[in-house]
Amino acid sequence: MPATARDLLAEKNSSVVYTVDAATPVVEACRLMELKRIGCLLVTREARVEGIFTEWDVVARVVAAGRDPAALRVGEVMTPEVVMVPAGETIDRLEALMRARRFRHLPVAGERGKLLGLLSIGDVAAWRARPGAVAADAAAPAP
Repeated sequence: MPATARDLLAEKNSSVVYTVDAATPVVEACRLMELKRIGCLLVTREARVEGIFTEWDVVARVVAAGRDPAALRVGEVMTPEVVMVPAGETIDRLEALMRARRFRHLPVAGERGKLLGLLSIGDVAAWRARPGAVAADAAAPAP
């Protein structure tokens, strides 16, 4: 059976998903990302994902645009279109989606859309680098 997003989440060192509110100042969100050494924050309201705030959002929509991060709110510069993948999605499909859409982070949803975790392209690469991972995935029957 091919490995899935659920398998990657189970192997991760951290199950914590850091979130902020859309009203959070960009400078505060950036400080949290630096402190936690993470590349994105999910933007939530009442446990519902409204967007994703990434390093790219900071570079393109704040710094390169010459905007003041202390005066902006995350909701003004976040990426509002969040693609969430089901926990049963195969790693091959996750990787293909990340490559095709140029995503570095994908939230994983369980039943009824409940957020289970967040996977990065680094998580996928670490999975692939495990001894025997490629052979084990190749031997699994196609979905």
